[in-house]
Amino acid sequence: MRVLFVYPNINGYHYDNYHFGLASLVSVTRKEKHNVKVVIISERSEYNHLLDEVKSFKPDVIGFSSVSSQFNYVKEIVLLIKELLPSVIAVCGGVHPTIHTNALLETEMIDGFFVGESEFSFIEFLKKIEKGESFKETDNFAYVKNGVVVRNKLKALIENLDLLPSPDKEVYPYEKTVTDLGYAPFFFARGCPFVCTYCSNHALARLYGRKRNYPRFRSPETCIREIEEVMEKYGKLIEFVWIMDDIFGLNNKWREEFCEKYKSRIKKKFMILIRVEMATDSLFDMLKDAGCFKVFFGVESGNEKVRGEIMGRRMPNDEIINAFDLCRQRGLETLAANIIGTPGESEKEILDTVKLNRRLRPTDSGVNIFYPYMGTELGDKCFKEGLVDEERYLDFSNERRETVLRYSEEYKKRLSYYYDNWAILVDPYNIKLRLVMFLKTIGILEFARKAKKMLLSRLEVLQKA
Repeated sequence: MRVLFVYPNINGYHYDNYHFGLASLVSVTRKEKHNVKVVIISERSEYNHLLDEVKSFKPDVIGFSSVSSQFNYVKEIVLLIKELLPSVIAVCGGVHPTIHTNALLETEMIDGFFVGESEFSFIEFLKKIEKGESFKETDNFAYVKNGVVVRNKLKALIENLDLLPSPDKEVYPYEKTVTDLGYAPFFFARGCPFVCTYCSNHALARLYGRKRNYPRFRSPETCIREIEEVMEKYGKLIEFVWIMDDIFGLNNKWREEFCEKYKSRIKKKFMILIRVEMATDSLFDMLKDAGCFKVFFGVESGNEKVRGEIMGRRMPNDEIINAFDLCRQRGLETLAANIIGTPGESEKEILDTVKLNRRLRPTDSGVNIFYPYMGTELGDKCFKEGLVDEERYLDFSNERRETVLRYSEEYKKRLSYYYDNWAILVDPYNIKLRLVMFLKTIGILEFARKAKKMLLSRLEVLQKA
């Protein structure tokens, strides 16, 4: 069968177009000998390119992957495709269909949603179509019947992730990803055992009854082999490896085996994400020895009440400080991720986050403005209590960059101030940063960017002449 996968990432928060879940689905589908194509849509102007692909490829099935910010674009795109090719079967999976399945009622153009981990269910779905059977009886599938969403049973979690082939890197343009980013992203685990109230991971865990086996990892050997394959093909394009698992190696034995193999077989430095509760001298010694150069921590708030009672992260500030200090002592770079603008957070509590970041002295510190995603505990609470400006919520163009809560205009301005000036607020003595902020303020940086663009354009014309 001909299967076209479409990944919209228009005005999205995520700048990386390589989607691991979709790439895994591509890989499984190709393994079953289906003819597969992938189209990534980064802006509306690329719709015509997609329609040209539909005309030439004539897919039997089109599969979308969507987060909440992209679902309106999915509805636009599928309408155009169905006008062009009415017989095509259109389905959608991903986080939004999984935790907000009733969104299927918003359009008649999508034949159904895939809910949860669906690699094996999708193959079952394609086989039913080939045999002329009803695909609506597929596990993990949701569809509309008489105006009501019907949800089929979920397959059990894929406990052994080594049963899945590595995410596709040929049909799905991985080379462009590493070229654009300068690093190689990898995802080796699924599931997170923690209960952060703002995170979709918690919502996904609830879907499966928060089973003890929800967090799963591919074997260290399988992970290392995948990295080796990427290095063999694209090593010259790659500065470092970023292992983007929500938490790097919850299992001590797994971490030790992975680090030992990485040290002996991979010659690129790597970056990881972990929780501060995991911080020990022995862990960071092992990571440093294996080639780790940077550790990403979710700080989220510098106020223990906000972090614990609102965000569901109950570690004390001392534990966070200790983790950053241990990294600094070993020359490990750090990245601190923060969130401001959670419901009821005062400006004083935001300043607590600024102050904690100053004490942590991370190599890099970033901030997002809280976004109440449907299906998450905190997001649902915000909707239930009428805190969300729903018109602004549906405009995802400033996702995590502006608040969509019903704050006063003055408070919104203060949030924007902290967001725009975060780097200089947490590192006020950084002369380079202060210069950049000054030049940005007076418009010189924008002038320089435009001048560079014009110069490069002129050079290109001269080279063609």
